[in-house]
Amino acid sequence: MAKKSDKILYDYNIYRIQFEKHDDFIGFLEERKFEEIPLKQDLLKPDSSVSFTLMYCDKDNKDGSQWVKILSSCAEQKLEQDVRVYGAALVCKGVDFCYVISYGNAHFYAGKYCDYNFGVSVAERLIDLESIKAQQNVSHGSKLSKTHFDYIKNAPITYGSGEIPTFIKGESIDPEYWGANITCGISTQFKWEESPLQIGEKLSALDTVCKTKSDISLPRLLPLDEEIYVDKIAELYLKLAEAIRDYDPAKIADYFSVPSFYLLGTKIMQTDFSKYKLSCNHKVQEFDGELSIFSVKQFLDVNGYDIISHIQKINIAVEYSTGQFSALKPITEYMEFICTDKMSNSFCLRNGKWCSFNNAYVERIISSVARIKYVNHIDDDLCFNKTALMDFAKETGIFVDREHQPIEGYFNHRLEEILSATSQHPTTQKFEEGYNFRYEPCDLFTTDTLYFVKIGEPSDFAMAIDQAGVTLQKLRTSNNVIELINNTLVTPLEFVLILVFDKRSSIITQWKDINSLNFLIHLSDLQKDLNLSGITLKVDFCYGAIQI
Repeated sequence: MAKKSDKILYDYNIYRIQFEKHDDFIGFLEERKFEEIPLKQDLLKPDSSVSFTLMYCDKDNKDGSQWVKILSSCAEQKLEQDVRVYGAALVCKGVDFCYVISYGNAHFYAGKYCDYNFGVSVAERLIDLESIKAQQNVSHGSKLSKTHFDYIKNAPITYGSGEIPTFIKGESIDPEYWGANITCGISTQFKWEESPLQIGEKLSALDTVCKTKSDISLPRLLPLDEEIYVDKIAELYLKLAEAIRDYDPAKIADYFSVPSFYLLGTKIMQTDFSKYKLSCNHKVQEFDGELSIFSVKQFLDVNGYDIISHIQKINIAVEYSTGQFSALKPITEYMEFICTDKMSNSFCLRNGKWCSFNNAYVERIISSVARIKYVNHIDDDLCFNKTALMDFAKETGIFVDREHQPIEGYFNHRLEEILSATSQHPTTQKFEEGYNFRYEPCDLFTTDTLYFVKIGEPSDFAMAIDQAGVTLQKLRTSNNVIELINNTLVTPLEFVLILVFDKRSSIITQWKDINSLNFLIHLSDLQKDLNLSGITLKVDFCYGAIQI
């Protein structure tokens, strides 16, 4: 604990919680058998604007911990090592801020109330980002499991266009005041000379620094630990259930609270004619067509289930080409959802995992997709008119007299003529021999271009992007050559997404106009992967509700 200078340094693991939640947090700890321990008043600075509350919990841990001795020196009663020590929280309340110093297992409980962007805020302002000692990055794309940890020596912080720094350890910009090194994640860790009841001035200075504008904004996306943040995750599942219950596709969506599905990580690619089963509490129902929020709500209504209490009990299985169904998995593993909590923290559900993120993350995504070329089609051959499309289907003999019309199939046939392309839709093929997984490589193709078509809203468009992503995976394993229908070999130089807004009544003028962060995340990830393969990306927007 002592350094070469013989100065005693105290370890502080600091969380920031909302000022108004101070009393709620104390009550939350009391419900979990924490008790308030009186503090030595002579150790408190009389002119300090910060008050301290020591919440202590004793459970089985007879080995004791070093921090028990430190806190024992501050308390009126001795915290013996043979007491069943388990955790403590020193709650520090200022004029308009509140911080929690966590010891033992108290970080499990701070997670319900903490500001998830606090660590990044400190890193942006107090760490010399040219002198990083360790960092962890995670991919923000559809494959969230891309994580790597680097131990480095006094190097600049680094992260690619598809990566987010989630853990940063580096040198302080002011070692004399803030300590030599600072570690930032959700919490921030310092080593200070001041003992626990002497840090009021330091916390006030820390709060002042965090409220100043930073010259740099680090994007942040951090998976939530399921044990530490169990209460927060339960709160987020409730928000997801409420969003499904209240979902109305006719309403104008925003970046948040729009549930959608993605399929790349599950090795399933849907077509207009796929089948799947939903199950809950031993009740099973089979569906034709694409997985949708509507079908989930229909299944729950038919069986009399309340989405609020059953959100984590719904499972899904998808039919393979052999006619067999995949194993049942929680439907939340296939869902994407973005929301905010009462403290304005932002969260997303991806690959079955809840993550927190900040505004810089959103700005980085938008900046990334800003380089992608797009074209609006409202008065040319690619414009979308459902009535004209039905007439086209009848004239060409491809019309199917049934309630669920394969509009996307009709549109693909129409595009085949317009683009002088060959239609691949809805033909699927094996991704790899020996596996049941089949995929649709594209909807249409020419000698050097693959087209991917989707009709719906932005929350649906991610499926077309995932389809393109699976095809790109296949290309990487076959020297950028893919075999399509009629044994045609194609080496694509361009991927084109033809995306039809079914209900949108205004054209896209900038990427921010697409109110779906999930869509932009998928698009950014696809662009990055295509760039690595030397393939360009173009997006064509069509509009079903805009007629000239």
